Amino acid sequence: MKTSKQTIFHKVKLMVPLVLLTASLGACSLTSQANTNSSTSAKTSKTTSNKTSTDSSGYFTDKDQDSSYDESSATKVSLSGSTAKVSGNGAAVSGSTVTITAAGTYILSGSSENVQIVVKAGDQEKVQIVLNGVTMKGTDAAILVESADKTFITLAEGSQNSISDSANHTNTDYDAAIYSKDDLTFNGSGSLTIEGNYGNAVESNDDLRITGGTYTIKAYKNALSANDALNIKDATLDLTANEDALHADNDEDTTLGNLYIQSGTITINAGDDGMHASNAAVIDGGTITVSKSVEALEGTNVTINGGKLNLYATDDGINASSKVTGANIFIKITGGDIKVEVGQGDTDALDSNGDIIMSGGNLDITSTVSAFDFDGTATYTGGTITVNGETRSEITADGPGGGGTPGGSQGGGPSGH
Repeated sequence: MKTSKQTIFHKVKLMVPLVLLTASLGACSLTSQANTNSSTSAKTSKTTSNKTSTDSSGYFTDKDQDSSYDESSATKVSLSGSTAKVSGNGAAVSGSTVTITAAGTYILSGSSENVQIVVKAGDQEKVQIVLNGVTMKGTDAAILVESADKTFITLAEGSQNSISDSANHTNTDYDAAIYSKDDLTFNGSGSLTIEGNYGNAVESNDDLRITGGTYTIKAYKNALSANDALNIKDATLDLTANEDALHADNDEDTTLGNLYIQSGTITINAGDDGMHASNAAVIDGGTITVSKSVEALEGTNVTINGGKLNLYATDDGINASSKVTGANIFIKITGGDIKVEVGQGDTDALDSNGDIIMSGGNLDITSTVSAFDFDGTATYTGGTITVNGETRSEITADGPGGGGTPGGSQGGGPSGH
């Protein structure tokens, strides 16, 4: 085999441009990647804000938000006077009682007087009750869930429905117009009027979720009541209650009794609290108007990340307190447009038995007595505060009873302002 020096030199000469070209392309690639990373970082920096966004996946399941159903395979329940007729499987009529014993979809229509829908399904079974033009009046709870994994009450598209009980229940254990021992979800796009004339309008011993529909609710006690959690999104609610409009309270488990609002339009007239949670109250969005209340929004800890809130109270506008020793008590605002107006007397717009933290949002307070009262510390790093038309650059305890830790972490103004 013959290989001359001249031939070797010629091959090396040809390879040099290829190596240089490869190196050049690699450098261009690295430069392009660096520019892309720089651009992404700059974009992220511009869109970063102090507003916190809650992961809402744990508050609603896909089924909670799915109001679809197959009418052809569903069991039909036709209400008529003091009785009903059933067409299909899973339900039976005995006198004025319709008992649902199996998972499935049940479509209700018609008008009734003292007819009761009772759900007695297995603890792993899901029941969907579709209200499609229903008027139910009676002495006791019109819909009673004694057992099921979860019951869904779906408002059929375009339907108008009405449910009411009387002020004289014969079965006082179930003290609501709609009562459930287990998880209860309302969804759909129709409308529903509920009158709870004996106690609560709607009550769930576990979770209560609303993910759609238009509701007009009046209650002798609480409009919507849940032991474990009350979660709301994409619904329109007009609530009138002699006690609390939204009530989440658990006396046994201090981690429960939670309120979460993601979106929707909520109007409240309450004789006591507009919105009450024995543990955490979190508001991520929605348009919420409390036109009457003693305390507009109350929880062990209250977090507002967004939404448009217009709150009126004769006592505290937003209150954080707890009877539990060692509870994590605070009011935190990271976003939203919040107006708080409180009446005269021993009232505070924001009253925390712990801390007040504000990093964003717009807070507009009208108070002739006290804007802020806190027992812990106040931290202010962002957002705008207006008290009686004047801009403030810090959170300070003021008025009778104003507390707080002197020299605590009270910011001198929003950072960067």
